[in-house]
Amino acid sequence: MEGDLVERLRAWARGRYWELVGIETVAAEPGRVVNRVRLREAHLNYNDVVHGGVISSLIDSVAGGAVRTLREESEIRQRPHATSDLHVSYLAPARGTELVAEAKVVKMGRTAAFTQVEVRDDSGRVVALGLVTFVIGGRREGG
Repeated sequence: MEGDLVERLRAWARGRYWELVGIETVAAEPGRVVNRVRLREAHLNYNDVVHGGVISSLIDSVAGGAVRTLREESEIRQRPHATSDLHVSYLAPARGTELVAEAKVVKMGRTAAFTQVEVRDDSGRVVALGLVTFVIGGRREGG
């Protein structure tokens, strides 16, 4: 099942913003996803550390993927989820060759989902924490 979820998330991200940034899903199970970004010079800010926007994008993508693993595609089409709150705590400058983020859904409701995320560098050091809330929309007409 894990491989099916990984492929489903990778297919969904193709050609979208996450692919542009270089974010890829490496593991998935219901309610839990791991994404990574292999760092390039373009990801760095003027201090030669990873730009905070890359980290927040990684957090948002992995959290959304974790919510996606608990919902059927037909349900997502009818009642899509979207980020309503994204809180990031940057704990240390991020350097190295890649960042890995793990998201867990901590509560899945009918109209909202709550996630927590840890972002680690190549040495396993936690460089950021995230809390992301998603609103689950109302039923679409004709969906």
